[in-house]
Amino acid sequence: MKWFLKGIVLALSVLAVGTAAAQDAPLRVVATTTIVADVARQIGGDLVTVTALVPVDSDAHAFEPAPQDVQGVADAQLVLAVGADYEAFLGGLMENAASVPLVIVNTGVEMYGFSDGHADDPHADEPLGVLGEAGVCEAVPAADDHEHGSCDPHTWTDPRNVMLWADTIAAALTAIDPANADTYTANAAAYQAVLQDAFDGMTETLSVVPAERRRLVTNHEFMSYFARAFDFEVAGVVIPGGTTGGENDPQMVAGLIDHIRTLGVSVIFAEASASTQVIDMLAQDAGVNVVTTLSESLTAPDGLAPTYLDYLRVNAQTIADALREE
Repeated sequence: MKWFLKGIVLALSVLAVGTAAAQDAPLRVVATTTIVADVARQIGGDLVTVTALVPVDSDAHAFEPAPQDVQGVADAQLVLAVGADYEAFLGGLMENAASVPLVIVNTGVEMYGFSDGHADDPHADEPLGVLGEAGVCEAVPAADDHEHGSCDPHTWTDPRNVMLWADTIAAALTAIDPANADTYTANAAAYQAVLQDAFDGMTETLSVVPAERRRLVTNHEFMSYFARAFDFEVAGVVIPGGTTGGENDPQMVAGLIDHIRTLGVSVIFAEASASTQVIDMLAQDAGVNVVTTLSESLTAPDGLAPTYLDYLRVNAQTIADALREE
């Protein structure tokens, strides 16, 4: 808990820096997700007004833009996206806002691929390269493309990746508003210190989970970066391919049930923002519990995780409580 309280203090100091240099009209920034939006607010402070396209408590994989979203993107001075083919809805929106700068926050992050639901995939732990390098993922899918690409975009489950986001966002804001470059740089540095404290705190929280219980089975594949960061194994996923909109293979599901029983896995983690109908049935057949975690979205202000720091704390504590020694 100390690391979280320290994070609040540092986050408030970040906002104070932004306020000191506030301009007459804040920059209009649109972020695709609530997580990206929250990080952008920490970097921009009062110099920016950030709107998230995908609402709180929502599944980004199922999001369909409304007419006001089209207008909001067209009116923005900057659009921030996860990238790596994550936002299937973004291609069409950007076609109508060709003059608005689009910045991919995962630029500079080392990317990994999906295991397609197979925990023994020999290529699952081989990095595909750094996003932004030639041939490493697609930044934004075409307007009619609703599938994930080869890269797993769920990098934010490891806060060290979001430390790289901070630099990318600071540079993007500086390009539009160079007069406040020092403010954005200072805010990014302060927030990176917060994120390092969060990573250290998560490591401490998760230390109660013994090595033999550090296996994760999830509804869809979104925890691989978390697993690498904190020495866990993704033992299986119900829906392969990294999207909640994927198709279940009955044969693979049956094999996953056998795999869960063989490994002695006692918990399947489901996302709070997605339907759990299939995972509930699978858990019943496998004789294990279902525990809800956070994946694609922050919560409303009165929820468990209205900020990214809350998101990290809640997920670490939820996983620790579910997998600690019984």
